[in-house]
Amino acid sequence: MKNLNACLASLNLGLPDDVRRLKEAGYYTEAIARIDAYLAEDWTKTQNQPVQPGGPLPENPTPHGVDAMRDALLAQREILRRLPLDYTVPEAQALELLQSLVRDFAPEEFRALDRAGAMDWRFVEGEKRYIRSFAETLLATHPELAARQIDPPQQHPSWERYEPEHEQMVRTGAVSADITLETSIGMSDEAFAAALAAAKQQGRSTVHIRAWLPLPAACPAQSNITLDSFTEPPTCIAPEDAAQRTAYWEADLAENRPFGAVYSYRTTARYADPLHMQADPVQPDFDTQEELPHLEFTPYLRALATQLTQGLTDPVQKAKRIYDYVTLNTHYHYQPPYFVQENITDGCAHNRRGDCGIMASTFIVLCRLAGIPAQWQSGLVVRREMVGCHDWAAFYIAPHGWMYADCSAGASMARAGNEKMRLHYFGNLDTGRMVANRALCAPFDPPMCSFRADPCDNQVGEVEADGVGLYGEQLQWSQTLRRYETL
Repeated sequence: MKNLNACLASLNLGLPDDVRRLKEAGYYTEAIARIDAYLAEDWTKTQNQPVQPGGPLPENPTPHGVDAMRDALLAQREILRRLPLDYTVPEAQALELLQSLVRDFAPEEFRALDRAGAMDWRFVEGEKRYIRSFAETLLATHPELAARQIDPPQQHPSWERYEPEHEQMVRTGAVSADITLETSIGMSDEAFAAALAAAKQQGRSTVHIRAWLPLPAACPAQSNITLDSFTEPPTCIAPEDAAQRTAYWEADLAENRPFGAVYSYRTTARYADPLHMQADPVQPDFDTQEELPHLEFTPYLRALATQLTQGLTDPVQKAKRIYDYVTLNTHYHYQPPYFVQENITDGCAHNRRGDCGIMASTFIVLCRLAGIPAQWQSGLVVRREMVGCHDWAAFYIAPHGWMYADCSAGASMARAGNEKMRLHYFGNLDTGRMVANRALCAPFDPPMCSFRADPCDNQVGEVEADGVGLYGEQLQWSQTLRRYETL
């Protein structure tokens, strides 16, 4: 079975003009119909016919273009299907929502925020619609609005909470914590009911479920990994060194249930001071290549990397210049799902806004363009008050090895005016992590062949029902902290 997620690597091929114009205008239904017409054409004729030396060219070679264009159309079709699921709030409803959240919020404020580009929107079938998380973004990025919240939520502690850990790392070289988490992934009851009804129409009494749940992976920051219990025995468990590590279940369900695990591990944050390191004159070239679709060496990113590192020869100074650019110039902004974005790094460089994963991947691609090996890492951020999703980066400086760059944490510290902790996250992390992934867009083991909810990352898990990957509100997940003991 073809792994549809591999189609995303062809997104940089673009779209036929008619489909592109419809997509840009927000006429997604008609754009999908146009794609279906392209896909219905006879693609068996796309292979070039052999040419005899000195002979004539074959008639009409590759009449439909390169074969990868079919992959691009398949991926774009799924993007077009999902976009209306993410951009759901009409303009009048958006204003009403903000007026219900912010005291004395006026229509003039709404229009000013809209003109400033503070709210993400698209046209959907002729109507301007805002992304579901637009209000969260505004309240997280505009302190003057947050101060006027009618019912302010409990504030999560900032990255400044790790300042004592930083001091201990400087004194002793490292700090560790033992962590136990309970996590699960499953279908919403509504999604399962719909899938079961469809199955019964086909004469079946069960839904065939495949589920993948992130697990802690072996890496320098994690040790003593134990898988303590499962809601039911997994069908298989990926190796500890898998690029995106998961527990995997396959089952036929007549009633909905989640798949979960309890696991423990030791996390160790080791201190690095890259700005006082002497780098080798010749650096390695592994992890310096582009990886489509999101780590693409586009013309804009090439020009940006060249300008940022102009006049520098020391790889540490190059990495620091890139880190400064991302943390000091990128505005934190809740994002549409990565699936519906064709290139998250080029978009970040052009728009200078993004979330933790977009900042991390932009740092990675700029480092690679500058000849600095860089990798993706992601999983969970773990605090005593909460557990959530998070992404960050690692970069390599010979002879010292891998170090970290958490650009989102660094940007948060820049906004707070805490330069010491902004610099901490150039080279260092903290103990509040669960690392599940060490590569962007890596396949699972065993692979998920239908479109994933998030093909880039693996923070909460994935579910497939009767061969169809679930998305958005069809999924339900949980992460609960059972133990956090600093050593």
